[in-house]
Amino acid sequence: MAAALAALRVLRESQGELRMRTEFDLLRVVVAANLGGLIVAVPIGLVGALSGVDEVAALIAGSFVDMTASLILWLPLAMRGRDAPSLATWPERAAQWTLLVTATLTIFATSFTTEFPYVVLVLLMWAGLRLSLLETLLQLIVVRLVITHFTAMGKGPYVGATHDRNLPDDLQMVYVQIFLITCSVAVVALNISSARARAESRREALAKADQVAERKLNTVFEALEAERSALEEMREVDRVKDAFVSTVSHELRTPITNIIGYTEMLEDGDFGRLSPDQSEATVRIGDNGRRLLSLIDDLLDLSRLRAEKMEIAQNPVDLVAVVRAGEQAILPRLRSAEVSLEMDLPPYPVTVTGEAEKLERVLVNLMSNAVKFTPPLGRVAVRLTQEGTWAIIEVSDTGYGIPEEDLDRLFSQFFRSSVSQEKHIQGTGLGLSIVRSIVESHGGQVEVASRVNVGTTFRVYLPT
Repeated sequence: MAAALAALRVLRESQGELRMRTEFDLLRVVVAANLGGLIVAVPIGLVGALSGVDEVAALIAGSFVDMTASLILWLPLAMRGRDAPSLATWPERAAQWTLLVTATLTIFATSFTTEFPYVVLVLLMWAGLRLSLLETLLQLIVVRLVITHFTAMGKGPYVGATHDRNLPDDLQMVYVQIFLITCSVAVVALNISSARARAESRREALAKADQVAERKLNTVFEALEAERSALEEMREVDRVKDAFVSTVSHELRTPITNIIGYTEMLEDGDFGRLSPDQSEATVRIGDNGRRLLSLIDDLLDLSRLRAEKMEIAQNPVDLVAVVRAGEQAILPRLRSAEVSLEMDLPPYPVTVTGEAEKLERVLVNLMSNAVKFTPPLGRVAVRLTQEGTWAIIEVSDTGYGIPEEDLDRLFSQFFRSSVSQEKHIQGTGLGLSIVRSIVESHGGQVEVASRVNVGTTFRVYLPT
């Protein structure tokens, strides 16, 4: 006990921490173990000399080597740094343990030549390379117990090792302890070196992984920065485009309004009577002027919506009156298209908060689309209902319908369905985009359902 305490004290004083991570730590253990061996051997030698023991030198050597071997084996168990994981799997560990115990029992329970004990050393070195330090130390303890037991019983390769050298028989145990010291130092050193190599390999792998991750992150950041710059450029281009469209639309509105005004004056005969051909040409000029004026109004509304400048008045609006106003606006188109209109309105007001003029624009756009996409003798139906806190305006037709692949893009700006292109139906692709923007600015939403050659139904939901 005194030797062990002194050895531990030396280890603490030399580095301040009991640890087992490097070969220098193992050297400290060897030095402390030798000091412990001296602490035991010197008093035993003095007692042996005073009591008349014949072989005092052999007693001192045996005590020193035995104590040193014990401390070299036991001191690492009291130190830190034994947490390196085992590389061996359970089958490998079971096989190594089986071979080690079997070889140790076979060699030291019989009398073979002195070369055979190093088979045990080879198996212990296998443990030093593959197992944890704690498990390696446990194997060394098992081997020490087995070898010491059978040697004390007069069995094993070291029995009689001193007979031909005129040395005391007690020294045969010294050979055993020297063998154990050799095994302990070699195997523990191998285990420490293996654990450090694995740790360095892991650190290098982590460092390389960090470098790869950093390069990839830099690449991602660069790509994101490039995408952000491209997005900013696109937004700037979009802003300039919207400003250009708004400016040009304002500049075009005044001359087109004048053209329409003078055309109406010609139609009314303010500048004299017109011939039938002149009158027909004037009507066409007026119709096309009004179409162009409607397009400019759509562009201005779209520009205001994109710039988020459309202000919605918070006034009570009767949707029944709005639908009736839309009906009056669409009647001329119904006659020319030979399409019938059915109205289903409640006998009581359905009131929402918003702006009547813009909601009327929604109705006119939806009804105009229904008329344009319905062949002659077809039918357009408008229905107004109220469910809970929602007012629902439904505009349906028996027209050409919309292909399913076009439904997702139907409310996109300037989008024209494949049916409108096949049937050569005129339009700018802005009407439904404006409808959705106005409805959403009123806190509502728009839904559409359609089947080709059956018809289309738009539903507008507005909060009451």
